[in-house]
Amino acid sequence: MPYQPKVAEAKIVSHNEKNGLMEVVVVLEDRNHCRVTYETLPSGEKVPTDISRLHKEPCPVCKKDYLCNCMDPYLPEIGEQVSKFVDLG
Repeated sequence: MPYQPKVAEAKIVSHNEKNGLMEVVVVLEDRNHCRVTYETLPSGEKVPTDISRLHKEPCPVCKKDYLCNCMDPYLPEIGEQVSKFVDLG
């Protein structure tokens, strides 16, 4: 069965109005923590541009306990779910 991330909690930890960047820490249902970076487009829309797994649990995809990029393909899905938890305004 392929991995299906489900956001359980999200919190804005950094928001820079000058350069339009925002960081959101996301807790997934499988206890993994990720940091999602959002960029503001000229139209004002905020889009997720980067995701990094915070090393509190082994990676749910490759089971490694160190740096990997396995969460990158799930960025659009996680980014969409985050908008239900925080106001990206």
